[in-house]
Amino acid sequence: QRLESARYVEPIAGTQFNYGFNGDYLKKIVDYWRNTYDWRKYESQLNQFPQYKTQINGIDVHFIHVKPSKPAKTVIPLMIIHGWPGSVWEFYKAIPLLIEPNNGIAFEVIAPSIPGFGFSEAPHQEGLTLGFTVLHNHYM
Repeated sequence: QRLESARYVEPIAGTQFNYGFNGDYLKKIVDYWRNTYDWRKYESQLNQFPQYKTQINGIDVHFIHVKPSKPAKTVIPLMIIHGWPGSVWEFYKAIPLLIEPNNGIAFEVIAPSIPGFGFSEAPHQEGLTLGFTVLHNHYM
C-alpha cells in the first residue's frame, strides 16, 4: 500500500541526480519492487538465522546469534562485525561453514549490525563511539 501511494517529485529536465534522487528513475524502481521483486524469497533468506535486539548504551542493537549445527568437542565464540557501509548479510554464506563442526571444533557466531545500519538504531548524538570493545564486552 505504501508503494502504491508514493508521491514522486518530477525531476528538473536534464539534471539526472544533481538535485536529489531522480523521480523518473524512482518510479522504475518502485514498479520493480511492486511487480517483479520476490519479497518472500529474500525475507526467508534473511530469516534463516536467529535474530535478536538488545540495548547497548541506550541504543537498540540488532544481532544474529547462531550456535553450532551439531555438538562439537570445542565451541569457540566468534564475533564478526561488518564494515561501513555494510550489513550482516555479508556473512550469510560464511556462517553455515563456521557453525559446522570440523575436527571437533565449531564456532558460535555473533554478528551485530553496527549502530545506524541494518536493524540497529542510529546513535542519537554526535561523538558516540560504540566501539568494538563495547560490543565485544556486551556479547561475549
